[in-house]
Amino acid sequence: MPVSDSSDGSVWLRRERPPRDRQLSRGQIVDAAVPVLDAEGHRGLSMRRIAADLGVTAGSLYWYVRTKDDVLELALDRVLGEVGADPDEPDWRLGLAGLARNTRVMLLRHRWALLELTVRPNLGPNAFTLAETGLRLLSRAGFADADLDAAMAAVNDQVVGAVIAEVAWRDTLTRMRQSGVEWSEHATTLYLRDVAERHPLLARRMAAAKGSDAERDSERRFEFALTCLLEGLAATCRAGAGNAAVSP
Repeated sequence: MPVSDSSDGSVWLRRERPPRDRQLSRGQIVDAAVPVLDAEGHRGLSMRRIAADLGVTAGSLYWYVRTKDDVLELALDRVLGEVGADPDEPDWRLGLAGLARNTRVMLLRHRWALLELTVRPNLGPNAFTLAETGLRLLSRAGFADADLDAAMAAVNDQVVGAVIAEVAWRDTLTRMRQSGVEWSEHATTLYLRDVAERHPLLARRMAAAKGSDAERDSERRFEFALTCLLEGLAATCRAGAGNAAVSP
């Protein structure tokens, strides 16, 4: 049976119990959960599956975690710890770009984490470390108070949104290849010929995508958007400094 606990909410808000024996620990549970999530996603993860992989009974897991949601929250923080970034990088744009790129790489490696970022409170130590790193870099740029929060959200939203779009594109291409139908075959249908007549610019861009390399093009798009975002943030800071200088 799950462990009774008067505390609700995040696993990080509940005191961790000391190990009951040498066979199991919270870290070992996460060690077992992450590979399953990487290979099979949320559907493949269960308390029984984790217990079987660890060679213990499912009931023994509940000494360390209360529910599967606890495991997912711990697993999310574990993979967030893979994102390397230097909060003391003198060039804030260089530091922020590194944080964004490394987060993208981590999310592509652990696709299941995309969903978790939207439904978990992200109160773990690695989540806090990454947030502090981003805020310190943006503070160095000149952002403060509510603008600091908004700038950090803009970076996070760009990274997560870009990865969601990239994963969707790659998955679509994979399904099309598995079905044995190339995009060029779809483009000959009456419907898409009609679309091309009504939306000529879109049609040209769709035609240009034929035979494109999804990985290469996704990285190029990500870098383009990241550059625009960083330049926009820098311009916002300069504009703010200018307005402050002329204020009475």
